[in-house]
Amino acid sequence: MKKYCVLATIAIISFIVAINVMKMPLLLFNGTAIAQTFRVTGNENIVFPNDAGIINVKNAPYLAKGDGVTDDTEAIQKALSDYPNGNKIIYLPNGVYLVSEQLRWPGGIEAIREKRTILQGQNSTRTIIKLKDNTSNFTNPARSRAVIWTGALPAQRFRNGIRNLTVNTGTGNSGAIGIQYNASNQGSIRNVNIESGDGQGVIGLDLRFTDEIGPCLIKDLQVTGFNRGISTGYKVNSQTFENIMLQNQREFGFHNDGQVISVRNLFSQNSVPAVYNKNGLMTLLNANLSRVGIAFNQPAIINNASLFARNINTSGYQTAIQNNDGTRQNVFGQTVVEFVSHPITSLFTTQSRGLNLPVKDTPEVPWDALSQWVSPTQFGAEPNDNLDDSAAIQAAIDSGRTTLYFPNGRYIIERPVFIRGNIRRIIGLEASITGKGVFQFINGHSPVVVIERFDGFGSGIVHASNRTLVLRSMALANTSSEASYSSRLSGQLFIEDVVGGPWNFNNQRVWARQLNPENPGTKIVNNRSTFWVLGLKTEREGTVVETTRGGKTEVAGAFIYSTSVPKTTPIFVSDNSSMSLTVSECNFNGNPFTTLISDRRNTTTRYINQSNMLKSNCNGTLIPLFVGYK
Repeated sequence: MKKYCVLATIAIISFIVAINVMKMPLLLFNGTAIAQTFRVTGNENIVFPNDAGIINVKNAPYLAKGDGVTDDTEAIQKALSDYPNGNKIIYLPNGVYLVSEQLRWPGGIEAIREKRTILQGQNSTRTIIKLKDNTSNFTNPARSRAVIWTGALPAQRFRNGIRNLTVNTGTGNSGAIGIQYNASNQGSIRNVNIESGDGQGVIGLDLRFTDEIGPCLIKDLQVTGFNRGISTGYKVNSQTFENIMLQNQREFGFHNDGQVISVRNLFSQNSVPAVYNKNGLMTLLNANLSRVGIAFNQPAIINNASLFARNINTSGYQTAIQNNDGTRQNVFGQTVVEFVSHPITSLFTTQSRGLNLPVKDTPEVPWDALSQWVSPTQFGAEPNDNLDDSAAIQAAIDSGRTTLYFPNGRYIIERPVFIRGNIRRIIGLEASITGKGVFQFINGHSPVVVIERFDGFGSGIVHASNRTLVLRSMALANTSSEASYSSRLSGQLFIEDVVGGPWNFNNQRVWARQLNPENPGTKIVNNRSTFWVLGLKTEREGTVVETTRGGKTEVAGAFIYSTSVPKTTPIFVSDNSSMSLTVSECNFNGNPFTTLISDRRNTTTRYINQSNMLKSNCNGTLIPLFVGYK
């Protein structure tokens, strides 16, 4: 027995060391590595040109020190407060920024408060916001307080972001919460560590402190310590998670009390349950949940609501899934191939499992040296002057540099701009582009091009290349006529944290994380494409996804906020195609969708109506899993 205990201890220690040192654990399922979680963290060096329009907290008038000794609370808070609704990057170079009070997003009237603010570190492990030990306002768990607070309801917290930094709650602060985060429509936490210096604290990442949080994306997050690693709640507006590590929590790793939650690549090392889905709809894809300590009789996952889970690997727990709702029994083995808490819905004879499309991680391009950055302002463009900047933008693209950046402000394009040549990253620095012009993505030297950090991107994008395009952390127009994105060739598309629509996918492969089209009418047309989405949120009437001509659509968690006029179309349409869906609808004006799904096989069309489906916790319909294979 001692031999086995020693071997088990060695295995646990080796696993922890591998995660902490490499930050790139592999998810094992039936002994096979099926997904890689984090990119290597701590190696990034996020720096910007001098004319980028960012706000460096170490520069005048703020003069933060970041030396781990000086109290930098006032300096950082002033930098935040000076730019309400400014689409500004508040930048923290590497250092330890000691704080003694809560950092709050800028206030003011509703039109400007607590929105369009990005707190950006230089490096995820070397930029540290540290709460002073034994700080009086953070010592009482009954009056918990967050180190960073980004705003309360209503759902107007557009484009808030936190990136590439660590929040450390120090020691002796048992009432501390790491981050209370709120974003609406588009906003993300990326490459962030939240850690307790002594394991104490209430919550690492709190997404339950107010109603109407989301949609938003949480990606590449590690939480160490606290009673709960992540806490989510209320009924609107859904949250998406990818590449999450939870360690050493005291109650639960991930606690959901009402939200529509979509998670891919969840790692947990805990002696307590890794996941408690108390209420709401949770979609969980790819998880490695390891029990440490002595509480063998604990379940890895507790489900009291609706759960769809796939590719789950547990170790050390007595039960993989303790299911307290629906019709499925508990899962006592260590692995879960696929689990649905409630009956699966189909309209034709088909396989009783999800589509399980192959999933690719979003590709990266290098963060170029500043010598390779070029701006339209170097060719005559001037932000906010209300003049057409199309020619200047095209000249910058054709300059031979690899990163095209837009200093903070507003630009206008009135004619087509072609993305070509050496460009591999187009970064907005939270700038906006308006006008009638369209960006055309055509052939060029880089196999992958990333477009990111824009609050508007002209009249849309035409994907006229076989190259791969990545769109992330940006807003496109919500229009009722022309598509905000359309493809002419079969280049792959990756979408992360994007609001806007409609979208036309034509004979291509598409992977999306946190996609939020809110245009009237049909939101997404999948024509002969393979479309996988983790976390889909929509509003208003109109078909959400129409899949045609043999296309394949897999929706891993959708939140349908069916506001506005009565609904005359199905939510999802499949015309001789394949589709699997996990969906929850929310409706507060008494006119939810009456027809949920239309599925056509050859010349026969069948429908699923609301009358014979489960009810969600938000006055709408719940679909734990629909499957329809051609």
